[in-house]
Amino acid sequence: MAVNEIMLPAQSVRVAGEYDVVVCGGGPAGVGAAIAAGRLGRRVLLIEMQSRLGGLMAAVPYFCDSPGGPIFDELIERLLELDAAHLRVDRERFHPPGRYAIGPHAAAAILLEMVRGAGVELLLGTVAESAWLDDGAAAGVLVVNKAGRSLVRARVVIDCTADADIAASAGTPFRQGDPDDGRIQHGNFRWSVKGIDSDSLPSADRLEALCREAVAGGAIRMPDAVYGFDPACFPFRHGSLVLGGWELLHVDPTDPVQTTEALVQCQLAGLQILRFLRERVAGCAECRMESPGTFAPRESRRIEGLYTVTGADVLAGAKFEDGVAPAWFYTDLHDPPPGPAHTWDYILANQPPPGDWYEIPYRCLVPVEPPGLLVAGRCISAERLAHGSLRIMPTCIFLGQAAGTAAARAVEAGVRPHELDGAALKAELLADWRPPVYPSTDA
Repeated sequence: MAVNEIMLPAQSVRVAGEYDVVVCGGGPAGVGAAIAAGRLGRRVLLIEMQSRLGGLMAAVPYFCDSPGGPIFDELIERLLELDAAHLRVDRERFHPPGRYAIGPHAAAAILLEMVRGAGVELLLGTVAESAWLDDGAAAGVLVVNKAGRSLVRARVVIDCTADADIAASAGTPFRQGDPDDGRIQHGNFRWSVKGIDSDSLPSADRLEALCREAVAGGAIRMPDAVYGFDPACFPFRHGSLVLGGWELLHVDPTDPVQTTEALVQCQLAGLQILRFLRERVAGCAECRMESPGTFAPRESRRIEGLYTVTGADVLAGAKFEDGVAPAWFYTDLHDPPPGPAHTWDYILANQPPPGDWYEIPYRCLVPVEPPGLLVAGRCISAERLAHGSLRIMPTCIFLGQAAGTAAARAVEAGVRPHELDGAALKAELLADWRPPVYPSTDA
């Protein structure tokens, strides 16, 4: 036994419930999975560690241009009814129908309404700790919350944690980062300041000088993980103050110590900047912090599934017998040099052919082991280049809908998810699907 390990006494764990389907994670993939399985009549439990649904919608309230499926379309429709979604159309740069800016608080509430309307049971403020295996198959999830540690049994478990936490705990093999050097894509620190009178701000030269003085005097310190700034004049860049969010380099979402330190440094830097603005910068005397900031990672684990969608599949617009989720976003990698520069030429060369799309096979959602488990969201089985395309929220909702539908059908048929007919699943999911089109008038 290693010196830094101890043996804990065995504990009995109470069984908190038995379900057809347990979904771990209430972000885009998780709500898609729970709603789909619930609407097909299954008893479903959705577990989310935060006090709200939507995951990264709170930090990145913006849907990129890729198909999101029927549940996504319903979410957009309900947001539009409340004037909480606004479509931006750019026929040269955006795929149909365009990109939606959304109200994250309205989205969280609408998702809750949709989940409850599907008959799904919820556990908020609850961490899905690890998979519980019975005879080598996923048969439930160990959870931790204010009531302690308990077990929820399930006939099918769906891992929608974004980082494949449950799959990794179950022994599913996975890849992480670039295969050559292990690097992961930049994450974002998202925060915001309100109350700035932009008409009264000093000139760009004066702003830069003020920032340099603040850094030199110790009033502002650039966080270690922040990427793309001159540390001597942070947070000034390219002629303006950057207050909406920063790119974070080498922050692994699966490393809690690393993630905590990055968040602490960024939140304290936000406080330093707020004080600097109010005390030193014209037009900012009454500004206030709207949000202390959240971490929005782009990449971590990717499971090994029965098929691995490749960058070549994306670029060729590949179709599959079990292709359950169409997508067409470009291979958007946020890497430091020698990573790609996101020029218009790069974007055009790294997406499916014009007017076409690729399909993500159901097999990418099925881990090589153990049986009884499905995975949906950005951590499915994909090469890193393909992951750069499929990780966006609309596609994750579509993948969740596919996983929830598959879980419900597997329970109904009395089979394991890997035994399901992928072609029949595709036919069910895409029976009424049509590629999105641009609106008749541009927004």
